[in-house]
Amino acid sequence: MRKTAGILAALAVVAVAYVATTWYVGKQAHATIEQAVAQANERMAQAMVAQPGAGKAKLAVAEYRRRVFSSDVVYSLQLQDESGQKQEFLLSDHLQHGPFPLDAIRTGRLAPMLALSQARLLPSAATQAWFDSLDGDTPVTGRTEVRFGGKAVSEWTFKPLNVAQGGEVLKFSGGTMQASFDNDFSDSRVSGEFDLLDYSMGAEAERIAIDGVRFEYEASGGEGTRMHSTTRAARLDLEVPDEDTVSLRDAVMDVSSEQSGDLASGAIRYDFGQVQLGTRNLGQMSMGARGRDLSMPALSELAQVYDELSARHGPREEEWQLSPDEAALLQEKFLALLASNPVLIFDPLVWKNDQGESSAGLTVELTRPAGSAEAASIDALLQQAVRGLELNLRIEKAMFVRAMAQLQGAADDPEITALAGSLYDEYANRLQAAGLVAFAEQAATAKIVYRDGRIDANGRQMPVAEFMQRALLALLM
Repeated sequence: MRKTAGILAALAVVAVAYVATTWYVGKQAHATIEQAVAQANERMAQAMVAQPGAGKAKLAVAEYRRRVFSSDVVYSLQLQDESGQKQEFLLSDHLQHGPFPLDAIRTGRLAPMLALSQARLLPSAATQAWFDSLDGDTPVTGRTEVRFGGKAVSEWTFKPLNVAQGGEVLKFSGGTMQASFDNDFSDSRVSGEFDLLDYSMGAEAERIAIDGVRFEYEASGGEGTRMHSTTRAARLDLEVPDEDTVSLRDAVMDVSSEQSGDLASGAIRYDFGQVQLGTRNLGQMSMGARGRDLSMPALSELAQVYDELSARHGPREEEWQLSPDEAALLQEKFLALLASNPVLIFDPLVWKNDQGESSAGLTVELTRPAGSAEAASIDALLQQAVRGLELNLRIEKAMFVRAMAQLQGAADDPEITALAGSLYDEYANRLQAAGLVAFAEQAATAKIVYRDGRIDANGRQMPVAEFMQRALLALLM
């Protein structure tokens, strides 16, 4: 009897200890979730601040009910587009507290963890059609193991969608996504894939279809934040009524950014393995842009002022009628952005076809104009803000002739080919005579550098006024 009583007492102590531990772990999970939500909002704000008027996104904990062994959480993601329209997405999350969640033990996961999350999308105005297409079943589910030490692994499944509403048709194949987090959740790796996204406004309207999408995303925090993402699509088709279909094969979008202190740099690049216009293969294309020494506080303030003006006057800048105070405020924020001497680089636009290759690249160095710029017009301000510029250009004749003939829909027409060749020769000779291009090996090349108020055109120094005069005479005579 005494032995049995001792065993029961020991079990009671273990049970009480486990309940207390589970309650504490649940409390820690709550704090971890709040931290993760704050970090998510910070990352989204950083991603959108460089896109004035692109809209806003905010993640919030709409509801949190914590119990001893589990908690139920509802997250709200609110998206606002540039026109001010809002959409809300709701996610329900059932958290089983650690250190040993029951469902984890059932699946053979015996390692201690902070919580086991099992989430699903909830109906909202933005997602109701998706639920209806699945007879009320949730289209998105996720399973996440939140581990000790600021680590987590997550897997998500997205079900297919096929809806037609108000003339709009949307087809989605469904997909999967995997994510891992480390370093107190400040480092993350995400990858995913889906086979098809097809959207159109109706049978006789514009249509876009994307096949075979794969994406990867990495981000790291700490003293400096870094982000890199790559998205690949086997094919992207854009159909416009009464126009040839534009088809991009083996498309890749690469985006990266880095921030240290207040200054940030970023880059975006597109590569297309094949560009097709109707039945015409235009060849391969790549293009990109980079920026460095961008002041994030100044960019954020400029974006905020832009958003306020957009909300007040409408999203189209050409229709704005700014008051003197509004114009002065916008100029002030723009000048503050120039104070860090940012540099914008447009990576070479490279176009290859079966006859050759042409390319064009531009680098623009900016600075805050010296003295007062209050009375300067926007055009004058931009001229004063450019402290350096470099243009590199190379256009091969055979490639140019082939591209122009294809764009005219007459690649095999001798007259169109001859006309394109004559057009190339005429302007190449004019620009060469003006000293603005060099011509060798059936290719026109140019290197134009502007600095300290002077132009270097292919090694020949001249004032800006002389360069502009030569260019106008060559192009307009």
